[in-house]
Amino acid sequence: MGGFTITLVDVNSPVKLNNGVEIPCVGYGTFRTEPAATAAAVKAALQAGYRHIDTASLYKNEAGVGQAIKESGLAREDLFVTSKLWTSDWGYENVKQAFQASLDRLRLDYLDLYLIHWPANEKQFGADAAKINAETWRAFEELYQEGKVRAIGLSNFMPHHVKKLLETATIKPMVDQIEIHPGWTHEAEIKELQAMDIVVEAWGPLGG
Repeated sequence: MGGFTITLVDVNSPVKLNNGVEIPCVGYGTFRTEPAATAAAVKAALQAGYRHIDTASLYKNEAGVGQAIKESGLAREDLFVTSKLWTSDWGYENVKQAFQASLDRLRLDYLDLYLIHWPANEKQFGADAAKINAETWRAFEELYQEGKVRAIGLSNFMPHHVKKLLETATIKPMVDQIEIHPGWTHEAEIKELQAMDIVVEAWGPLGG
């Protein structure tokens, strides 16, 4: 009879970012998790062994994530928490206020990873799109330099967005979180981003 081998993967085995910070390779995402159900769902995930939790201001469930973390009894340094800046808070002047609001809802003193949720694009803003992204990123760089976040990055940025951002950035993004699953592999984009020394993180890896 033929056989097969099952290889168990530690969901917390890390991937090293370009600044030396390590991110658990599998995270628990809270997209579309109802705010009222978030605390229980995240507590169950933490009990199951997840240590990387992904949320965003758009999801309206950061408070539930914060409640779950507080009630878990786990040490903060054992967790990796990601949140994201929504499009309504683009621009240098808005970022720090939005970041602090996320921290307050999460009941945390710092984030492990903060992402720009979507890029401003040329269809919306024409030539101003690159300026909006650059000014938003400048505030991200300051948050990082101030020690308020351990790593900064992007979400849903394609390589052409990233290349434009790098023209003015002083700190290279550490992560780009994009949609990747068997129905949309983004192989070319992954190779381009990895060539820039940016870790590519999948959202929706099982499809939808």
